[in-house]
Amino acid sequence: MSKTDLKALKIIEAIKIENVTIESIKNTICDDISDWNRCSAKAYNINLENAKKQRKKDLLTPGTISASIGEIQDILDANDILAKYALFMSVFSTKSDVNTIKDLIKDLPSSESLLVAYIGLVTMNPKMRMLQKKGRIEKFDHFKVFAKMVDAAILSYYRDNFISCYLTLLPFIEGVIIRWMGYKETDKKPEFDEIKKFFKNSYMRQPCPNNPLFYDVFIKVCDKILKEQFYRDTQKNGDSHENFNRHVASHLLNDKSFGTKENCIRLFILLDAMTEIYLYETKIPDPRFELTNEDILDDYGLLKKMLSERLEDSPENKFLNTDKI
Repeated sequence: MSKTDLKALKIIEAIKIENVTIESIKNTICDDISDWNRCSAKAYNINLENAKKQRKKDLLTPGTISASIGEIQDILDANDILAKYALFMSVFSTKSDVNTIKDLIKDLPSSESLLVAYIGLVTMNPKMRMLQKKGRIEKFDHFKVFAKMVDAAILSYYRDNFISCYLTLLPFIEGVIIRWMGYKETDKKPEFDEIKKFFKNSYMRQPCPNNPLFYDVFIKVCDKILKEQFYRDTQKNGDSHENFNRHVASHLLNDKSFGTKENCIRLFILLDAMTEIYLYETKIPDPRFELTNEDILDDYGLLKKMLSERLEDSPENKFLNTDKI
C-alpha cells in the first residue's frame, strides 16, 4: 500500500472523530497542499467506492427503497448529455422523473424545450421555491447574505420579467462560490481559474461528504456546467448553449438573447444543486425538513396571490414580449 493510500485511510478515520476539522486533519496528516490534494482525492474515491458497496448490500434487505448503483449511473449518463444543453436533473427529481427525462433525451435536440419545461415545472413551483427560500437559502452560510437577491429574482420570474430575473440571479452563483472558498470583503478576489474549478476540487474541502453517491452526481454535473457553459471562454471556444454564460451577460459580448425564461430555470436548477452540495459537504441537518406549513404559509400565500392577480396583458408582457408562464 502506498503512502498516499495509507494517508487517505487515516483521513477517512480522522473525519469520523467528532469535532475534528478538515483543516486540522490536513495539517496533521499531510506535508503540504500538494500532498493534501493527492491524499484527499484518494480518500474521496475510497469513500465513494465504500458507499457503492454499502448501497449494494442495503438493497439486498427487503423493503429498502434507495436508488441502485445502476440508476445512479443512469442519472450520471443523462446529465452528461443534458449538460451540453446547460441542463441537468434537478435535486427534486423522482424515479418517475428520471425515466421521463431519459425518454425525452432520446429525442434531443428537438425535445430540448420539453425538457426545460419539464425540469422547470417542479423547480419553479411556488411551494418548492418557498421551501428552498425558508429551508436553505435563508439558513445556509454564504447563501443567506444574498437571500433578498433570490427573492427579487423569484418575483421577477413570476412577473414574466425574465431579463431582470436572470441578471439578478447571475452574480449570486459566483458570490456564493467565492465566499464558500473563504473570501471576505477585505480580501483579494480568488483567481478566476480557482473559481472555475470550485466543484472539481470539492474533495479538498470535504473528502467524505454525506450521501457520497449523490454528492458525486451533483459535483460532476455542476463542474461541467461551470466549465462548459457558465464560465466558457466564448471568444476562444464559441458560444455557450443559449448564451447561458456569465461573461456574455456581464459584458454584453454579443447581441443574442440571454435573459430568457429557459435560462432563468437553468440558474435556479444550478442554485438548488449548490444548496444540495453544501448540505452534504458541511454535514449539517437539512433545515428544510424542520419546516412546518406555518413557516412558509405567508410567503407562499403572497406568491400565489401575485400569480392569481397577474394581468393577461401585463406591462412585462407588453414591453418585453414575454410568454405568460
